[in-house]
Amino acid sequence: MIIDPHLHVWSDDEQTYPYGPSTPNQPGSVELLFETMAEAGVDKAVIVQPIHYLFDNRYVADCLKQYPDRLAAQALVDPTLPGAADELERLHKEEGFGGIRIHLSRYGDPAGLAASDKDPLWARARDHGLCFNLFGKAEDHAPIEPIIARFPEVNVAVDHIAGISADEPDPKPLLTNLLNWAQYPNVYVKISNVGQRSNEDYPHNDTQDMIKRIYDAYGPERLMWGTDFPHVLKGCGYRESLELIRHGMFFDDEDLEWLLCKTILKLWTFSE
Repeated sequence: MIIDPHLHVWSDDEQTYPYGPSTPNQPGSVELLFETMAEAGVDKAVIVQPIHYLFDNRYVADCLKQYPDRLAAQALVDPTLPGAADELERLHKEEGFGGIRIHLSRYGDPAGLAASDKDPLWARARDHGLCFNLFGKAEDHAPIEPIIARFPEVNVAVDHIAGISADEPDPKPLLTNLLNWAQYPNVYVKISNVGQRSNEDYPHNDTQDMIKRIYDAYGPERLMWGTDFPHVLKGCGYRESLELIRHGMFFDDEDLEWLLCKTILKLWTFSE
């Protein structure tokens, strides 16, 4: 089984699901997603709530209700609001979300997202077995480390190789920070959006050394791939992003079982 743990969807019906802060410039419906997955032989997926709807999670929630055996999802919740923990719990219990994505660059100084007043949000995630995605500029990841350390029971998935560029100059402080996070067993890394980390055309060979160092630090049991659909359709292509992981890197068959399925099932569940 192959699961895509990082992608976005939005509806063709803008009247029912109006966009918020931005409007997408390409199709991205769940129907298009399933067509694209079928062509590549991908079985299940984890939707990450797109920024176009911001905190209006209704379209993704409706997708979950319609396809609970094929989809899991991460919502968006404003972590700075007093009711954030309650909203996280509601989205999980009533809508089936498996956690939330935290945009590290959206709420001022990222260090504020690790302050003690955010403990109730993380405690609620711990109590319900939910996980957090971390997304933002590479330099914004380090400030959130204290709360990761305080809540070892909360799984954390670092999106898109933490936004680190393959040509980061020595001594590579951003990559070093991500490698140091391997000390926390609850931290996982998505080998996703690889083309944006690269300065070379597909198959982005300049990323190999960085990814190998991450692999050596975390092991395949804490790594996963991800396509970033539908954005990948304007990049290398959906099938090609899968083939990059399967045949364009150093992973062996056992590694691929983890990156393409088993690691993902440690963080998200699907209805049978």
